Amino acid sequence: MPILAPPATAIPTHHHGTTITVSLLLALVCNLLPWRIDWLWLRPDFLLLVTLYWAIYRPDQIGVGHAWWLGLVEDFADGAHLGQHALAYAVTIYTVGLFQRRLFNFPPWQQALPVLVFLLIDEIVNLVIATFAGDSRTPLYYAFSTVTGMLCWFVLWIILHQLHNKVPHEKS
Repeated sequence: MPILAPPATAIPTHHHGTTITVSLLLALVCNLLPWRIDWLWLRPDFLLLVTLYWAIYRPDQIGVGHAWWLGLVEDFADGAHLGQHALAYAVTIYTVGLFQRRLFNFPPWQQALPVLVFLLIDEIVNLVIATFAGDSRTPLYYAFSTVTGMLCWFVLWIILHQLHNKVPHEKS
């Protein structure tokens, strides 16, 4: 007799390919929006936040490989060192994968602290790569984007959760 997970904790298996693609493209566009140089250090990484959401709620469709490619796209778009965001995204999404089942069952206000930690992991990896490449950045100055990213997590969660639940379920 097979043991099945309770319905409340089971990950839905319906397809979200178009929703995921459109949300990732919109997040990339949000990353490319012009910000005043004085406020640039507060800009959260929207692409990483959306990737975090889908890695938590659709781990079968967004994983480390997808994060790597999205990071390369961000490297080209941002003008960063090739592979900088790719490695940071891959390490971050790998870490998310370790805690995915627990995060899946938490409400967004309980996910906020782990999301802050994931954003800090991304920022630390970016900082280490930039330091080895010879860039001079003020680390504490750019860490504020992790706090704004955590605050954006609530709004992003509501929007993406609404989209996630609007996709029709397949009949089994």
